[in-house]
Amino acid sequence: MNQPVEGVDARTDRVAQGAIGVALLAAFVFRVPLIVPLLAIILGISALAGPRANGLNVVFERGIAPRLPRPGGAVPEGRVAAPVARAQDALAAGALVGASSMFLLGVGFVGWVLVMGEAGIAIVAATTRLHVVELLRKP
Repeated sequence: MNQPVEGVDARTDRVAQGAIGVALLAAFVFRVPLIVPLLAIILGISALAGPRANGLNVVFERGIAPRLPRPGGAVPEGRVAAPVARAQDALAAGALVGASSMFLLGVGFVGWVLVMGEAGIAIVAATTRLHVVELLRKP
């Protein structure tokens, strides 16, 4: 008997990853480094407590998803497994903690490189559903 996959709706994951990517790009373009540690905290909590504790997921699932029609195309959206979502959030939180540390140490260039790298990872996850952590786990 098929049991439901634990995790988050793929739409929720895609919106959260897209929001992370856009927020980090905005932080870079407008030079607002305060956004970086704030996102690191949100993603760190999610990495420790699971995707249901991710504030971005909660906003989408409670505020936006109920207003949208359920996807019903030939290819169902599916779910993102909880361990994948947690690992992706842990990777992002680690990169953003590193970037925040670089800002504090006065090495802003390195911090922004880390921010842009994580923005790219998040945008790839949002647009393709390809999570870098899945590639890193494969032998």
